Amino acid sequence: MSEIQWGRVMSRRGLKNGCRSRNFSLADLAEIKQTNQEENVYMEMDASGQLTARGGPARAARLARLAPAPPHASALLCLERGPAPNSPDDLRLCLRLTTDAPPLHELLLWFDEHTLAHLNMPFLTLRNITGKKNYACHNCDAEFEQPNPLKIHMFLSCRKFEPDAFWKQCISQLRSSVTTSTTISPLGPSLVSPLSSTLRLGSVPPPATPIADPAQLEALAAAWGRSRDGHICVYCGKLYSRKYGLKIHIRTHTGYKPLRCRHCLRAFGDPSNLNKHVRLHAAADTSRTGDAGALTHACALCHKPLARRRDLLRHLRAHHPQQLSSLPETGETAYAEIR
Repeated sequence: MSEIQWGRVMSRRGLKNGCRSRNFSLADLAEIKQTNQEENVYMEMDASGQLTARGGPARAARLARLAPAPPHASALLCLERGPAPNSPDDLRLCLRLTTDAPPLHELLLWFDEHTLAHLNMPFLTLRNITGKKNYACHNCDAEFEQPNPLKIHMFLSCRKFEPDAFWKQCISQLRSSVTTSTTISPLGPSLVSPLSSTLRLGSVPPPATPIADPAQLEALAAAWGRSRDGHICVYCGKLYSRKYGLKIHIRTHTGYKPLRCRHCLRAFGDPSNLNKHVRLHAAADTSRTGDAGALTHACALCHKPLARRRDLLRHLRAHHPQQLSSLPETGETAYAEIR
């Protein structure tokens, strides 16, 4: 798939996880033409802190190579939520980074879950996942090493991948989604039918209607992912040795966050992230009360508080590598002392 994409989209300077572009319309995306196979597009932050590129973010989206698997995506094309516009071409989209990007790093593109649902992008099921790096089309038996090329292959009805043809179909599907129901299941419109014919004897039966309860969706997805090799994510094919690991991973696809911070009620999907967050509350209380028994770790260079020493070490290596390189071998440890 990615070998025949045109051009590359790169970060000109370092970019932070969570950065977004300005909104652009579906009409803007449709107007972009891929005319130069050798041209690279460079993204950077503008004065207002938004992602920008020559020709605009819509052009960057059209020219970016597609990520071979969801975890490999460094940027997502996101469809803005809200009431359906009067015209399909007025649908609003944006680009959002999902990871820190160092300078001159290629940004691989995929779609967020909301956009995937509107695209009616196929989901992989157990009949498509035949091994750790073996994904097969149940219609034509074509095989792929990564999950996203197979999803695109099925999205294109087993036709050869061509960037212009792919985007033309994406735009057509998004336009048609405006006239359909605005309430979409987190697992997308194709949840029931692909899986219903592949369930094994003794496994959970498919629901008669789409399910809106995220806890029930999580339980079903975890049950459907059970295999002899372990537990497989039906979204991206990632394999886990324990059902619990798969359950937490599924929440990154569905956005289900059943855990709440008792201090501020912020929602979390991963218990470890909640625990780190709670430690920061404890650190803030310490700074007000002067209790030295619950001090947090803080970066001596930028004063950012972190919950654990290993989080601080990771922060130093990621954000202050030049300062650390000029210190003796013990310098990193010295900066990681509790403050």
